[in-house]
Amino acid sequence: MDKQHILNEIRRTAVDGIPLGRNQFLAQTGIKESDWSGKYWVRWSDVQAEAGFEPLNFNSPFDDADVFKSVLELTRKLGKFPTTAEMRLERRSNSSFPNDKTIGSRGSRSVIVHKLLEFCRGRVEYADVQEMLKAVAGSNHLQKPAQESSSPKQDGSVYLIRAQGFYKIGCTRALYRRAAEITNQSANGAVLLHSIATDDPEGIEKYWHERFSAKRVVGINKQSGEWFDLKADDVRAFQKRKFM
Repeated sequence: MDKQHILNEIRRTAVDGIPLGRNQFLAQTGIKESDWSGKYWVRWSDVQAEAGFEPLNFNSPFDDADVFKSVLELTRKLGKFPTTAEMRLERRSNSSFPNDKTIGSRGSRSVIVHKLLEFCRGRVEYADVQEMLKAVAGSNHLQKPAQESSSPKQDGSVYLIRAQGFYKIGCTRALYRRAAEITNQSANGAVLLHSIATDDPEGIEKYWHERFSAKRVVGINKQSGEWFDLKADDVRAFQKRKFM
């Protein structure tokens, strides 16, 4: 891997003058840590500095108020409590938004919703968001924190299938049965290229649909929204993920 190519990619993928973190950079470019660590630089901050950026400071943790305010603003923006995939998308376009691990460290989905409701209490500026959160907290699929452990996760998969010269990205909780159905529906058969295990199939499917939205193919069938004209780099990016 050429050193100048890595520097050029850091500059190309920077958002509003801010370079990506190493994990985001890997996801965007396919350039692994082993391509540069110990060969050209020691630390990721050294790479960013040589590319002409001030290294990101990961030593300043978000406090609870910062995290809660960020999630509340995203909830208002979306009109609903965000999925993990939607938080990741927001992080990609807004570097000030905390990553999903930082948010997840505050507790499970149900715990965070109840903490947000407590945070909103007495803050009139979040009255509209509070009503959205109350609807989530009162729904059947989100139990109170004390009861959460009794509700098993609905694990599933997000899959990539090639058929008819295009690629289908969908989600299912019965992977091989779904793959067989698509194969039977295609005149020339289909090939299951990869699947990503997840406890949020719908959210992760939406993430990949939005990531490849510019490559969406229209008119294959009634589910044309799930078909894409992908390139080899796109397929490799999907195949790198085993879990999300």
